[in-house]
Amino acid sequence: MTERNTPLVDAVREARSQNRHPLLVPGHKMQYDQDPATIGYDLLHDLVRDDVGMQGGADSTAYTGGFLDAAEQLYADAIGADHTRFLVGGSSQGNISGLLTVAMPDRPIAVDRTSHRSALAGLVLSGAMPEWIFPEVHPDLGIPIGVTAAAVRAVRPDVTAVFITSPSYVGTLSDISALAEAAHALGVPLEVDQAWGAHLDYMPGLGAFVQGADVVVTSIHKALMGYSATAIVSCRGERVDPNRLDRSVDITNTTSPSATLLASIDATRHIMQTEGLAAIERVIEAVSKARAVLRRVPGVVVIDDATAGVPVDPTKLTLWLPPTGTTGTALSDALWGHHYAVESSDSDTIVMTFTVADSSEWIVDIAGFVAGLIEGLRGTPRTPTPAATWQVRPDVVMTPREAVFAPRRRIALEEAVGAVSAEQFCPYPPGVPLLGPGERVTAELVADIRLAGTLGRVAYCSDPTLATIEVVDGS
Repeated sequence: MTERNTPLVDAVREARSQNRHPLLVPGHKMQYDQDPATIGYDLLHDLVRDDVGMQGGADSTAYTGGFLDAAEQLYADAIGADHTRFLVGGSSQGNISGLLTVAMPDRPIAVDRTSHRSALAGLVLSGAMPEWIFPEVHPDLGIPIGVTAAAVRAVRPDVTAVFITSPSYVGTLSDISALAEAAHALGVPLEVDQAWGAHLDYMPGLGAFVQGADVVVTSIHKALMGYSATAIVSCRGERVDPNRLDRSVDITNTTSPSATLLASIDATRHIMQTEGLAAIERVIEAVSKARAVLRRVPGVVVIDDATAGVPVDPTKLTLWLPPTGTTGTALSDALWGHHYAVESSDSDTIVMTFTVADSSEWIVDIAGFVAGLIEGLRGTPRTPTPAATWQVRPDVVMTPREAVFAPRRRIALEEAVGAVSAEQFCPYPPGVPLLGPGERVTAELVADIRLAGTLGRVAYCSDPTLATIEVVDGS
């Protein structure tokens, strides 16, 4: 049996075993696992009984035990990084921290337009000017199929870094090795938002670091088993200063982190190092069978290496539905009616994620259930309506930071054509902006925002009804 090396897990368990009653935060004082007489025990016992703070909980207030540092280094070693920081603000915090590390005020930075809205937040905080780069879009399916090295080679030579997202939300994978080579030829680091690909780090040759990336952001709760909102940001090599990454993380970090959440990252790393590859291979086999089930449904296109024409995450199940006559949104609603929530859906596609926590039998069974729902929703084959999220080519007028802090006025959305947006509109999921601060509003974008509002939630804008927009005053 492999000897367990989980310093932060062990520290949390030790803290629980001592039945401490702290003289500092958190305010629940670790009593909801100990004393039924504690105020609100009936409501809070199941919710906070496992929560142990880092300072004065798992470690001293000065972190003299070094448990977190040790766990972070173990994770860095596991994925081929030099330096790793554990996060409790999700990959959003990682993207912001990573961009603060490699971006500079008023300097251009090449950013994949299919990136999460947290990349825009990083641009606002850093003051950098985005030079958007765009993925190839499949001519028939309308989905992103990866950023190419040619797109990176075409950026202006004074960019400070290249930031791309892989895997994409639909599961397609960019060629990180080629992108790293192109970025390094410019003399700048490559940052990869690998939020959806934590499992790739435990598959030979597929992690972003082993392919040459310099900064990588990875979600531990999406494709692995960490608590919700757990993530990591890591760096490697001489192109990125780990001290600057630390300061960037510190800017965005809470000073009162939950050791319980952080320990779930430590535990996940150990499990994946000792059992992960076999578990991932089992899931891949089950997803392959599930894909085969759905390929037999007339009109369903399963997004895989063959149909996309590029590598696709083998644990993801993405379907393209126009020939069936139904929509991804309708199928998602039907699944929700049976208490199943999907990762995302739009008119043409639906995305479902599977992890090592899913049993092989269940993965195959749910595919059969989805196939039955599609038959029940079947209609006349329809013309595809690709998500506008993957098609946007923004007209950038000013940096996102300038737009966010500029004087602004509120006007009707339809009256904003030609003005410069002071805010962002993001269909969620996937949380990729249709319109960002500093970008000119067009009639096409107004129509796209309206359509997105009929399909689901458009997030992060000041008027959730989508009737109005804040624009830069004088634009």
